[in-house]
Amino acid sequence: MLGGLALVLPALFFFRATFTRDVFLAGDTLRAFYPMRAYWASRVSRGEFPDWFPYDGFGQSFPAIFISGVFHPTALLHLVLPLGVAVKLTVLLCFPVALLGTAALLREWGVPRAGALFGALTFTFSGYLVCITNNPTYLLPASTVPAALWGVLRFVRRPSAARLTVGGGLLALVAFGGDAQAFAVTQALGVLVALTEPVTAPGTWARRVGACLLLVATGGLLAAPQLLPAAALVATGEPGARSLVEAQYFSLHPLRVGELLLGPFLTDPVGVRGIPEMAVRKLIRMGGFTRAWVDSLYVGTPACVLALAGLGASWRQRRTWVFVGAWLLMLALVLGSSLPVYGWVYQLLPLWRPFRYPEKLGSFLVLGLAVGAGLG
Repeated sequence: MLGGLALVLPALFFFRATFTRDVFLAGDTLRAFYPMRAYWASRVSRGEFPDWFPYDGFGQSFPAIFISGVFHPTALLHLVLPLGVAVKLTVLLCFPVALLGTAALLREWGVPRAGALFGALTFTFSGYLVCITNNPTYLLPASTVPAALWGVLRFVRRPSAARLTVGGGLLALVAFGGDAQAFAVTQALGVLVALTEPVTAPGTWARRVGACLLLVATGGLLAAPQLLPAAALVATGEPGARSLVEAQYFSLHPLRVGELLLGPFLTDPVGVRGIPEMAVRKLIRMGGFTRAWVDSLYVGTPACVLALAGLGASWRQRRTWVFVGAWLLMLALVLGSSLPVYGWVYQLLPLWRPFRYPEKLGSFLVLGLAVGAGLG
């Protein structure tokens, strides 16, 4: 039944995409995703590996462009479907993946079916996930994160070769989506999930840490075809953010935190722009950009209330406060230039410096509230 809902509900929610010839075109979907997928298909359909991308400056390694998603399995759709239809199906498939992954994660934590379904629906149809259809490069990893954490949890509870393969593969799939920062954060969250899982037998801690390191290494090794070329580019070039100021473009304005409860109150209900350019320039200031990263972070008041109820029901558990602390840290990072926290992380962690646009981390904020709502 859940599988059927996971297919039917997104199809109905995006009814124009499902039942008409309309395709997704907004934002970087048209500017970046279409051209890179078209180039991938043109090379692979001739039996060639897309190793070099000649259309960016003097050209560069195509796998080294992390956002190319050259190894993501949805790219195979472009070998059998027209470009627009393949991109449409890629976007639509993200929502069943998000729903099933979130429900599986919550069920693994012992949440009843009703709570797991509510949490899954909250994340799947959150403002962030719906609005990031303007950039499938970030929708693909965001929708896979819950399933990756489910894979981590299953492996640390009962390690086996099969579960290691599944867990590592799901972690690698986050990287293959095209967002290096989401992969790094998911790995960190996976470690947090693993280390906060209760240990019941003496001497199990050493095995738990070993299993955790093994899973992280497996995810990294499986993602190596994408990670290694990107690492070589980082070592020889100047990718991503060249300064802290540039890294903090697209910081979430504190005023917009209220969207989690109230919805996108700054958007223009008549126009097609989302948050109007005037509001961006005068009110929320996006570091020189005239648009927001996403036009909504909406989760809903019921979900936020249930998340608080879940906190109240489990406040005696130590790991509850570890997760609350992680969520608050994520909020501080998403706020970017409004707080000094992003700058501290930027200075202390050299591997964080190529990343930019704090609002990209909004999917983790939304996922945290959705999981909390399911637990509540």
